Amino acid sequence: MDEFQKSRITLLDIAADADVSRSTVSLVIRNVPSVAETTRKRVLRSIKKLGYVYHRGAASLRRQHSHAVGLIVSDITNPFFAEIIVAIEERLAEAGFVTLLGNTSEDRSKEERLLRTMQEFPADGILICPTLHGEPLKRTPNLGEVFPIVAIARRVPGIDYVGIDNAQGALLAIEHLYRIGHRRIAFLGANPNLLAAGDRLKGYQQAFSQLQLKFDPLLVLSTDLNRRGGFDGVQKLMKAKSPPSAVLCFNDVVALGAMEGLQRLGRKPGIDVGIVGFNNIPDAAQCVPGLTTIDNSPRQLGESAAELLLKRIEQRAAPIRTLVLQPQLVVRESCGANSREAKNTG
Repeated sequence: MDEFQKSRITLLDIAADADVSRSTVSLVIRNVPSVAETTRKRVLRSIKKLGYVYHRGAASLRRQHSHAVGLIVSDITNPFFAEIIVAIEERLAEAGFVTLLGNTSEDRSKEERLLRTMQEFPADGILICPTLHGEPLKRTPNLGEVFPIVAIARRVPGIDYVGIDNAQGALLAIEHLYRIGHRRIAFLGANPNLLAAGDRLKGYQQAFSQLQLKFDPLLVLSTDLNRRGGFDGVQKLMKAKSPPSAVLCFNDVVALGAMEGLQRLGRKPGIDVGIVGFNNIPDAAQCVPGLTTIDNSPRQLGESAAELLLKRIEQRAAPIRTLVLQPQLVVRESCGANSREAKNTG
């Protein structure tokens, strides 16, 4: 059968071949679970046999739904977002949606273009981790009222949001470092333009206040939020007149760079200087020494964000929803817990 003939195959042709009704074929194509498994398999065999190709665009025009969701992330190279993406794709696939992925690389113009394109497609909804400033979203504050959209990790007023309690995560990290004997603790990656960094800085300062530690602004360093930022930043901290004994890093990528920077100086992470990260990416457990980190549950973030968007698609007029997950401390070797606890009990 040539390509033209294949394109002319209709649901009625499949129904006749499979000896079922046209509506049953439609249910199978749309992956409706109520169809009996034996019937589903018979219809799928006929679809394959006849070479039928589902025209999603035409179906979208008929139903006013594309069954596609736009997913816009700010940095696809960050392993934290990779885990979120996988969780979102899996949950949306269960619900019968495909995921259209876009990456902004923290570029506001790219974010604006992707938002516009996905609405024009049209996607049934959008999941987005906004750029640092989120300007395209802020310029349309009522977007969440007219189009289903959920913000992930970075909050935007007037839009459904799923995130983590960043301040609590930093508090957990500092309390742990204090318990194992650290008193001079730096914060690396305190980018003032990033809301999450501001929240983590608040948690850092709150811990210092509760533990009655002296706050030293020289130990709070803004860097690029990548491996190079951690590498350069920790060397700057260690060359100071009064260097820290431990460093809390904005995320695990910065922390991995910081450990490399310490090694370049001949210092051993977890022995000479304690290092703690944020996010608990897979590399955190696999690096040497293992990275102590704050687990932000990226898979749960992704699943929760997908669930929230599915609800928003079904209930356009529902009140704005906000879900803030609680972080957990994961202790490994990089903070120096083993060596310091041994000294304290020795």
